[in-house]
Amino acid sequence: MLFELSPGANDRWEESALFNFAKTTGGASPQPLLPDGHGNLFGATDALEPGSPAHIFELTPGSGGWEFTPIYAPSGDCLVFDQTGNLYGCIGEGNYDHGAIAELSPGSNGWTYTDLYDFCKFGCPDGIQPESPLSWDQQGNLYGTTLQGGNGYGVAFRMTPNGDGTWTYHVLHRFGSFQNDGTLPNAGLVLDDAGNAYGATVAGGTYNCGIVFKLEPSGGHWKERVLYDFGGSWSRGCAPRFTLALDPAGNLYGSNQGGDPNCGPCGVIFKLAPQKSGKWKYSAVHTLHGDDGAGPYGVILDSEGNIFGTTGAGGKYSWGVAFEITP
Repeated sequence: MLFELSPGANDRWEESALFNFAKTTGGASPQPLLPDGHGNLFGATDALEPGSPAHIFELTPGSGGWEFTPIYAPSGDCLVFDQTGNLYGCIGEGNYDHGAIAELSPGSNGWTYTDLYDFCKFGCPDGIQPESPLSWDQQGNLYGTTLQGGNGYGVAFRMTPNGDGTWTYHVLHRFGSFQNDGTLPNAGLVLDDAGNAYGATVAGGTYNCGIVFKLEPSGGHWKERVLYDFGGSWSRGCAPRFTLALDPAGNLYGSNQGGDPNCGPCGVIFKLAPQKSGKWKYSAVHTLHGDDGAGPYGVILDSEGNIFGTTGAGGKYSWGVAFEITP
């Protein structure tokens, strides 16, 4: 279901159901939606069952409600817009059946698909099956991760445009490259103004509970630095799975599992703040307890520093919550 939450009186939010996905129309399990700046929303769905449709789609608001328009099948992941309205993402299986990065460009006759890179041509040192959201830097390069491939534990990558419509693929880091390195980066990368990339892994590290890392360019190469190693205490959480959020001051925010020992994987919303010493300070912004949600997805920030997110379970009816955390 597509829904809207609108702020109302007494700090209450009102929910409006805008569009219901179905196996004969929109598919199932729609991914996070992308606005295009004109009031339209874009996303992707999975097939509800064999033979049912799965699409990359556009939702357009109108006087009679929202109109669903499939723009490409099969479906995809990792979708992002560029500044001119083209969609980029992990679309299709590629020529070697292990995923591809592709572009969808709008035109008068619909959307045109362009394959930019196919994974796993030479034994998969470049990664397998990208699934996490892509991101841009200020120079127009694309960044992402794959959950597997490389050394067997996933990679972080960058794609740079060549100016002629083609792109060059670079592996920035192969996870599991040294003892206590992170493994299995389920999250995407977020870039700061200096061109450093930040991300998280669900496993690896000292306690096999994952890490938060920084990738920084150095002498034509990229160097990984572990900013935080999860698992020293259950109360701090374990296994961060979703792309981090970066605020203007350079603080990182994210979600993980663990936290409340009586709630299993209820989860923690956390903050990592850079210190003058060069180290990063971890703090639990909020620990979930089940009644206020469990199993948080990724978080986003507004311009005032409020944190927003959703959970897959917990809450009054055990089907999850949408939440706001105010500083």
